[in-house]
Amino acid sequence: MMAKPKRLAIVNGKRVLVEYDSRREEYQEYNQDRWKHQNDLMKFYNSKAWRQLSKLVLNEYYYVCRMCGGDATLADHIIPVRVDWSKRLDKDNIQPLCESCHAIKTKEDKNKYNM
Repeated sequence: MMAKPKRLAIVNGKRVLVEYDSRREEYQEYNQDRWKHQNDLMKFYNSKAWRQLSKLVLNEYYYVCRMCGGDATLADHIIPVRVDWSKRLDKDNIQPLCESCHAIKTKEDKNKYNM
């Protein structure tokens, strides 16, 4: 029997190896909740304008994370959309981040902006 593939993730602030699909149910629940309570935000993140802009930023920075220099997998709003909706499509407010750095920044933003 083959072992399931694992990936490095940050869980409760610690680096651990987890199975690739181990958090799928948690993400589904989280996204369902976001669709229910943050419909405008979810519509924005699924819009063509956001997909094009985020891809542009990732390409311009060669998919390099601005925080750690690793492989960036997503575009992040420096000032969160929930803090300043008007900056949601401002290219100067978007940076490429890897998942780990994004998780850290999100936690910092929650504390900084009381979200």
